Amino acid sequence: MASTIASITIPVAPARVWQLIGGFNALPDWLPYIPHSELSEGGRVRTLANPAGEAIVERLEAFNDQERFYSYSILQAPFPARDYLATLRVKPAGDSASVVEWSGSFTPVGVTEQEIMQHFHGIYTDGLRALKEKMMGIPALGMGTFRLQGDVVMDSVRNGLEAGYRVIDTAQIYGNEAEVGAAIAASGVPREELFITTKIWIENLSRDKLIPSLKESLAKLRTDYVDLTLIHWPSRGGEVPVQEFMAALAEAKAQGLTRQIGVSNFTVELMRQAIDAVGADAIATNQIELHPYLQNRKVVEFARSQGIHITSYMTLAYGKVLGDPVIAKIAERHGATPAQVVLAWAMKLGYAVIPSSTQRANLDSNLKALNVKLSDSDMAQIAALDRNERLTSPDGLAPAWD
Repeated sequence: MASTIASITIPVAPARVWQLIGGFNALPDWLPYIPHSELSEGGRVRTLANPAGEAIVERLEAFNDQERFYSYSILQAPFPARDYLATLRVKPAGDSASVVEWSGSFTPVGVTEQEIMQHFHGIYTDGLRALKEKMMGIPALGMGTFRLQGDVVMDSVRNGLEAGYRVIDTAQIYGNEAEVGAAIAASGVPREELFITTKIWIENLSRDKLIPSLKESLAKLRTDYVDLTLIHWPSRGGEVPVQEFMAALAEAKAQGLTRQIGVSNFTVELMRQAIDAVGADAIATNQIELHPYLQNRKVVEFARSQGIHITSYMTLAYGKVLGDPVIAKIAERHGATPAQVVLAWAMKLGYAVIPSSTQRANLDSNLKALNVKLSDSDMAQIAALDRNERLTSPDGLAPAWD
């Protein structure tokens, strides 16, 4: 008999986490390994489907709503295992945090104990990371405001909010936080419905400047907090150590100025330093240039190994990928635009995307990327377009890229 256990800490109260998990009776829509689930009439057996369409039949063995756990056995599955029993449990970790544990025991069939343990541990770990991402709420699709200023950015934000966007990405260096804030205030959209991101510019990275600069950003944005604050670029030549600005960013979160923190344009080595400073669990995302021509796989793989979400900026590569014949053919097959296909590609890989546009028609069209369902063949064709073509690498500011 083999066994494994995976766990993750989520800075959300246990009751809220358990509500999302919903016990055995809820569809596991937070688990990427399971795209479909059906519950029996009696509520004790559920039939799941993995991405290959193979059935997994589970039976509820134990359930305790107050102690927040349920156990289940597997009656049928395409796994090299039998005698499978698993438990999903939510435990408090202080007043406003939770530890979610997923444990299982099983007997290997035709494989070694090490192989079956790695197999299930991978499923558990991927599922718990997906749960954390869903709980922390970094939405899949938002609108960027890079290079938009004055009336142009106000019109863009207004149109975006009217179209249904609720995620807005700005930055101190964009010089448009005040206009973004004014457009939000004029929209009448409740603050709690919005997810606002800003980024700390390099001149404000030192311990004595970071929090005051963020407070200035909040005043311009007309809000008491932002949902996500990122370090826009690492300090030039390491003038301000990663430890210093990450500690200051964590303090901003502790003060309630931002609900989540993260980084942008960080290499693997810089992510390691940020993790050493505040821990991987504290880093919500790394926002990086990522598009079909620059798929940044080394950074993505390391971030995922640490449970750090990826946000893709410049997903359309300044429009360069929209004329690619491979993408054009995929778009034609799906009755979609090339932009919708590229955004759908990035989101299917689990990335958040923040395309910008000054045109209402484009904003409306980009939202429809959520409905484009690409096949494995489509994804493989786009994966083959990678040519390490980086479009953003400012002299004196960019780190030594991976």
